[in-house]
Amino acid sequence: MLKRRIFMAGLLLLYLLAGLAFPKGMEARTSKTASVLLIYDSAAMSTPKEGNIEALERVLASFGAQVTVINYDHYEAGMLNKFNKVISVRNADDLFQLPDSYVRDSATYEGNYLHIGNQVPENIRQALQLDSVSADQDTAKLEIGQLQQTAMTVSGISYLTKFKGKTYGSLSSEKLKINSPFAVMDGKYAYIPYLVKGNLSELAAAYLLKDWLNVTTSSHTYMVLDQIYPFSNLDLLNEMADRLYEAGIPFIASVQPVLSNLDYPAVQRYLETLKHVQSRNGTIIVQAPVVASTISQDISVLKSEMLAFLDALGGYGIVPLGVGSEMYWTYDQHYAANGLAYFDSSVIFPNERVLYRSQTATSKAFQSAVYTIRNDELSQYVAPGEILEPLPMDTALVYAFPEDRQKSEALITKLLSDWTTFSDYKNEAHTVRTEANEMGSSNGQLRINGQTILLNNNKQDVNSEHAYVQEGKKSLANLFSVQNKVFIILIATTLLLFTAFLIIGYRLYKRKYTHMGRQL
Repeated sequence: MLKRRIFMAGLLLLYLLAGLAFPKGMEARTSKTASVLLIYDSAAMSTPKEGNIEALERVLASFGAQVTVINYDHYEAGMLNKFNKVISVRNADDLFQLPDSYVRDSATYEGNYLHIGNQVPENIRQALQLDSVSADQDTAKLEIGQLQQTAMTVSGISYLTKFKGKTYGSLSSEKLKINSPFAVMDGKYAYIPYLVKGNLSELAAAYLLKDWLNVTTSSHTYMVLDQIYPFSNLDLLNEMADRLYEAGIPFIASVQPVLSNLDYPAVQRYLETLKHVQSRNGTIIVQAPVVASTISQDISVLKSEMLAFLDALGGYGIVPLGVGSEMYWTYDQHYAANGLAYFDSSVIFPNERVLYRSQTATSKAFQSAVYTIRNDELSQYVAPGEILEPLPMDTALVYAFPEDRQKSEALITKLLSDWTTFSDYKNEAHTVRTEANEMGSSNGQLRINGQTILLNNNKQDVNSEHAYVQEGKKSLANLFSVQNKVFIILIATTLLLFTAFLIIGYRLYKRKYTHMGRQL
C-alpha cells in the first residue's frame, strides 16, 4: 500500500513538472502546422490583381501555415492528395484549360477547398449553391468587422446573389445597386470572389481563412518600431523607450544586425541602447540583413555572422525573441536555413525588393508569425476615434523609427491619444537557439540558457578610443628599423660628398677665372 502511494505521488509530481514545462501559450504552439497547397493560373502581371498571390501567402503565414505554391502548368498527378487543404486562385480573365491530371485528382479530392476569383468549379458551385452577377468595371464598398473601404475601384468582379453557408463581410455595388457577401463558407468548401493586394480585401480574406484553417486561438495586436540601425539616433531611441514605458505601451524594436566588427565602440553603444530598450518593456527582434546582391556574399557568411550577432546579444544580456524578414525569405532555402532557422517566431513584412538566392516552392513555417501593416494604411479602414479590435491573425502596426525630435514627439503624441491596446510580445512563448545559447520568453519573463534575465536600465559609458585600423605584425620591425638607419646614413653621406664636390668645383672654377683675368 505504501509503495502504491509513493508511486501515485511520483506520478502527480511528474504531472506538475510537465505543467511547468509548458508555459502559457505553449498549447497553441504545439498544434500541428497546417499544410496548404496554393495553386494559381496566372500571376496577373501588370493587372490590378498583381501581387494577390503574395498577399495571400503572407496572410496564410500569419496563421502558421506551411504553404506550397505552384502554377497549374507545373501540377503533377497525385499532388492534390498530399494536402488536406487546397486554395485555387483564378486570376486569368480568359478561359484556362486545367491539366487533365488536376481534373482527375480534383474529382476525388476530399480535403478542404477554397476557390478565389472567377471560373468556379461546378462541384463547388453546387456545394455552396452559388449564383452571381458580374461587372467589368465598378465602384464597390467593402465592410467586414469594424473595417470598411468605400469607393473601391474594382474590375472583373462577381457579386453573389445566391449562396449557402456562413458569410463574411459585405460587398456593395454602386453600378448594380446590390449588396452581397464578401465571402462564404460551408463545411469544407469556401469561396472568395475578389482578392487584390493593397486594399481591404487582403485583410478581409483573413476572417474566412481563420475559420477555414481551423485556427481557434485568440489574436493580438502589437506595435513595431522598425528601421533601427547602429547609426540611428540612439539617444532619441533611449528617450522614446522611456516615454513609452511611462505611458504603459509595450513595443517591439526591429533592429538591424551588426555582422562584423562587434568589438567596435559604436557596436557597444548600440548594444547598450538595446539593453536599455529591453529594460523599458521593449522586445528585441532581429531584422533580416539587407540583401544588396545575390552574389555579393559567400554562402557560409550569413550563417556565421548571424550566429555571431545573436550570441553577442545573449552575451550582453539581450534576449532576441524573433526575426523580422520580407516574405520571400521564407521561400528561399539559403535564407531559411542560414538566416531564419534559429528562430521559432517571426514578424513578416511585405516584399519590397525580391532577390532570391535559392528559391523554393514551399515556405518555412513558424510556430508564431505576425502579420504587419503600416499604421497609416490600416487607419484608412477604421473610423476616426474608434478603438481598434484585434484582427483575425496576430498583427503588428508598424511605425518607422523617427530620426529627429519633432517626428518623435508627433509619434508619441499620436500613440498617447490612441486607444489601441497593444499586447506584450514576451508574454507568449518564443525561442531562439544558437550553438552556444538558448534564449526565449514565457509569461513575460526573459531567459538565457534557463536563467531568468533581470531587466537592468543602467547604461554604461563606452570608451570611444579604439584602434579601428589594427597594427600589423611586428616580427620584422627590428630589421626594418636597421634598414632605415642604413639608408639614412647612406643618404647623408651622399649629400656630404655632393656638397664637398660642389665646393671644390666652385673653387677650381673661381681660380681658373682669376688666372685668365690676369693674362688679359
